[in-house]
Amino acid sequence: MRYLPVSLDTLDKKILILGGGYLAYSALKSVIDSEAEIYMIGDSFTKNIVNIAEKSDGKIKLKEHEVDKDFMFMGYDYVLIATEDFEVNEAIEKRASSRKMLYQRFDILSKSLMSINKSIERGPLTFSLNSSKINPTITDIIFEDLEKFSESYSIEKINILNEIRSELVRKNSQNIDEIIRRLYESETINLSTFLDKMPGYKIEDLKSSEDLIDSIENGKEIKTEKESTMEDDQIIKKNLDDAKNTSRDKYLDKSNLNLDSFKNLDKFEK
Repeated sequence: MRYLPVSLDTLDKKILILGGGYLAYSALKSVIDSEAEIYMIGDSFTKNIVNIAEKSDGKIKLKEHEVDKDFMFMGYDYVLIATEDFEVNEAIEKRASSRKMLYQRFDILSKSLMSINKSIERGPLTFSLNSSKINPTITDIIFEDLEKFSESYSIEKINILNEIRSELVRKNSQNIDEIIRRLYESETINLSTFLDKMPGYKIEDLKSSEDLIDSIENGKEIKTEKESTMEDDQIIKKNLDDAKNTSRDKYLDKSNLNLDSFKNLDKFEK
């Protein structure tokens, strides 16, 4: 696999599209949903490009200027090379490559350093299709199927599971992947109820999560131990007692320790 399907950050970025014809229009469509500012430079622009730019509230900026083999450009994060002249594209590609710029050619794949996927974003999910090796008609057919497929996932369910995972990480739980899979595949568990109840209980492993799930699904008594409700000073003293019991120094005197200093370790310089 030549191109890894990675995601590029477009927030506060600048994308330059060189060209104003059909290829440039294809390049524009591939990045129009990004959060980048888009600059297009070409000898002239097709009506569909002009119409999109006029409705973009300033996101897309057009500038009519001759783009030839000696055209100079700098200050952009990504460059999309899409003029209708093969030799011009070749010269611009060499210039972008020599400057280590991320670029893609839209006439041929060539030595492009990136390949923009056709993508669908639904909440936290992004589905993408790399269409560089497929003809446009087949790409559209597959992409329509991908759109239908993406609608089969519940974004609300995924968001709740993300929150549950964050809580499991906070609890330093084991078997997190197995717990999330168990919750995802369950057809009876109310995820919102599980999320509401879990902060009060120790979910240390798959067994304790199963106990909580059973109590919600079947109304069984919760066997899982509740989390400690001790105050900070009590927790610190307990931790010191535990440390003393496991330490070789059986004469550890904690009476002179300043417990307050343990509450905010961030104040110590690393």
